[in-house]
Amino acid sequence: KLDREGITRFWRSFMHLLHTIAHMPVPTAFARTGHAPAGGIVVSLFGDYRIMSAGKFKTGLNEVQVGLVVAPVIKNALVRLLGPHPAGKILIPGAMLGPEQALAIGLIDELADTPEETIARAIAWCDHLLSLPRNAMSMTRRMSRQDLCSFFDDEDQYGVEVFTDLWFSEMTQAILQGMVERLKKK
Repeated sequence: KLDREGITRFWRSFMHLLHTIAHMPVPTAFARTGHAPAGGIVVSLFGDYRIMSAGKFKTGLNEVQVGLVVAPVIKNALVRLLGPHPAGKILIPGAMLGPEQALAIGLIDELADTPEETIARAIAWCDHLLSLPRNAMSMTRRMSRQDLCSFFDDEDQYGVEVFTDLWFSEMTQAILQGMVERLKKK
């Protein structure tokens, strides 16, 4: 229900959130305990580690399926994680993957049996990194994430105008409205 200005503010805020995650001074792990399409997976691309609960959950960047295009900064983070060819194989069709498929291509780093175990494993992963010699771990982490952080150097990479234009296109609005209606019936 947001107008054009509201969607633009939202998208800029979302990009700021991704920037914050990418630049976190401490290790970040994402415990995904259910479905994680679109924004749910996107935020985790900018963290260090992703754990997902096993089960009938789906994850992926399904933007194309609703008439949207991921911002270049998001595409770059996905390519950094998976490599160009695997990233294209899920971006172009807007593919949604099960946990095992996501693990096999590297979209997530680990599977856990239950949501509780997923959260516990994420905490344990962070605790392990934080138990290492702080300066060495922090400096090495910062070096290894330098490319990820540099994706935010050019605000044109945020894709604000493209996202806003596509969001308000008739096709995207019709698809999104249909999704909302289907969700209301569940």
